[in-house]
Amino acid sequence: GAAKEIFGEDVTASVTGSPQRASDAPADFEIVTADEIRRSGAHDIPGVLSHVTGVDVLQWTNDDADVAIHGYNQAYSPRTLVLIDGRQVYADFYGYTPWSTLPVELGAIRQIEVVRGPNSALFGFNAAGGVINIITYNPPQDGVNTATSSAGTQGLAQASAVGTFKLGADTGVRVQIGGRRDDDFSTPIPAAVFGARGSESRASIDIAGAMQLSDKLRFDIDLSHSAVDQNDIPNTNTLVNLTTDTNSVLGRAVLDSSLGLTQLQVYNNWLTETFPGEASNGFPGKLTNQVTVAQLQDIFKLGSDHTLRGSFEYRHSTMSTTPIAGGHIFYDVLSGAAMWEWKITPNVTATNALRVDYLKLGRDGFLVSGVPYTDASWDRSLMEPSFNSSLVWRSDDLDTFRLIASRGVQLPNMEDFGGIQEVTSLSGLRLALIGLPTIGPTAVTSFQAAWDHTIPSLNARLQVTLYHQTTSAIVSETGQVSFIPFGVLVSPANIGDSRATGLDIELSGKFRDDWRWSVAYTPEIVTDHFITPTLVALGVEYQHTTPVHTVKASLGWSHGNWEADGFLRYESTFYGLTSRFLTGALARIDGYVALDGRVAYKLTDRVTLSLSGQNLTQSSQRQTSGPNVERRVVGGITVGF
Repeated sequence: GAAKEIFGEDVTASVTGSPQRASDAPADFEIVTADEIRRSGAHDIPGVLSHVTGVDVLQWTNDDADVAIHGYNQAYSPRTLVLIDGRQVYADFYGYTPWSTLPVELGAIRQIEVVRGPNSALFGFNAAGGVINIITYNPPQDGVNTATSSAGTQGLAQASAVGTFKLGADTGVRVQIGGRRDDDFSTPIPAAVFGARGSESRASIDIAGAMQLSDKLRFDIDLSHSAVDQNDIPNTNTLVNLTTDTNSVLGRAVLDSSLGLTQLQVYNNWLTETFPGEASNGFPGKLTNQVTVAQLQDIFKLGSDHTLRGSFEYRHSTMSTTPIAGGHIFYDVLSGAAMWEWKITPNVTATNALRVDYLKLGRDGFLVSGVPYTDASWDRSLMEPSFNSSLVWRSDDLDTFRLIASRGVQLPNMEDFGGIQEVTSLSGLRLALIGLPTIGPTAVTSFQAAWDHTIPSLNARLQVTLYHQTTSAIVSETGQVSFIPFGVLVSPANIGDSRATGLDIELSGKFRDDWRWSVAYTPEIVTDHFITPTLVALGVEYQHTTPVHTVKASLGWSHGNWEADGFLRYESTFYGLTSRFLTGALARIDGYVALDGRVAYKLTDRVTLSLSGQNLTQSSQRQTSGPNVERRVVGGITVGF
């Protein structure tokens, strides 16, 4: 907050570890502020992100959405790394982010940082397409106390509260708690996306504490739990109802000394996902995943022009096999990374980062007989480098130019490595589904050129980013079929490459003090190069499932106690994958326009009434290959105390 006052614009410390203006960050960067989150009218984080340039959101059910950056979105989208205050909430077992389970309430968020493009060297592996970094308010420094209650269509009843308790000048505890109960959309379930709906609910709690032990030493702790019951479209593109429970504990120590700013962070994430009815519709009954991470980093300066950061990370992830239990898949990852930021001149900064991840895979326990593997087949290792390199030139007070080259790495998920082992029958043919121990990681290489230009006469800002990226060794979960003694073995495989070229153009500004506006256009061309022309047979398709044209616009007004905002999104015609097992199909989604909005009135200094809505143009609208989304209208009251 203090840095934002000094710089006069949104500030981040996430990329390099030092506070810097977002326009100076060595990445394609956008910050969604707390004010913008409030004005969005959204009741969850994907709803907020759907208004951000370059971000793609697929709204599958009332509470289930997938988020991707620069296209390549799909059910259980794997390419975006999501963090909450430095803790990864990306789920290793299926390689995606279960958004409803995140134990964070909108009222506790200071800002959401959207980093477009591969950023594994700066943020960690699985940041293959980009990063969503959620930053909450600091307990000792930010006295946030607020409660929100809302109700609306689809039977929505939702409440959340954030309370901060200061235990001294430099010690505090923040508690955030939230709950939601609603019904899913009532629109018909397409025959190609079969399944059944169930109940939907969410409950979460997070307790975060920060203690300044001395002028130089701070200690943080964070405990969280969430329980979610909702309808989902997983990566099989079939509607299921599932229950997900998460628990996490984090400890962090930060020391400011002559050696620099040193941080030690350790956390443990537990996740359990249950499909009612055990293996109904061919889905596993229960999935468990535990992740333990220890990170050590140091940031220090050499003179006034050089900032360096060194870091080491240990990660252990394990999953029990399902639906045939008795086996365990696990891996250990050792990582080392270094970053050098060099202020070549007062207006030119070069930043280079390199990271190397070494993964050791393993397996033990029961293995289906008749498959051509033993536990020893999983005794393997792999090493993957990633890098980020940028040159930022602030030519004057109005113009900033940025060149970025990067390589990000996306690990196979635990299912791909063998977490799923199942024997089933299809039309009398026995099928074994087993992960592949030799599956390789996916890499994304990207080049970006950006220009930020301030237009004082319009009180506006123009941002233009041209990007080209190549994704290699893409994984299909049904990419390899072979015959075994009792039938057919279906395994994952690396099936080929894909290339994307696109452009983000955004113009935003204010006028007459009361008005704010923005308009953004993103054209993107994706070309797949897979090993077979029957792309949907592999359950993967990006060339036709990424809209070529996307337009986003907003208009807002504030005056006195009133506030009103509208958001428009247009996506050109594209296709969506339907349910498949070895075969599949593409469903056409015609180009559509969606309109979101919010109106609020400040009743007192502490009480605000609001009315918001999503997809307001039609009672129902097709936006994915799943069930049509419905219009949603929500009324709420927010009280500060």
